[in-house]
Amino acid sequence: MRYSPTLVDHFLNPRNAGLMREPDSVGENEYEGCGDLTRFFLRVRDGRAVEIRFQTYGCGPTIAAASMASELYRGRLVGDLCRLEAGEIERALEGLPDDRKHAADIAAGALRAAAFQYQARQG
Repeated sequence: MRYSPTLVDHFLNPRNAGLMREPDSVGENEYEGCGDLTRFFLRVRDGRAVEIRFQTYGCGPTIAAASMASELYRGRLVGDLCRLEAGEIERALEGLPDDRKHAADIAAGALRAAAFQYQARQG
């Protein structure tokens, strides 16, 4: 399977990459198989993720998945982020080759972790 134009665009022009000063929460996830890692930072207002930034270390699809997730989930309720599925990220990227499906799993897991951390801090 070739990479989709959407995936290539998010890899070459990642959106929302970089640190966030004083985030409301941080979550990360790693794929042990190759060491890819993604970390998300959330800024939350009125229960919604109004800003999402990320850092990632890994293959092109992992960078693209984090970039896509940062756009796809901005504005959503934190509770919804706790239930997000990797398949939604994969579909938004117009698919991933079988040996790169972990990219969407890493992004989804890291974003869920950030959402859970935010909820835990809220009590």
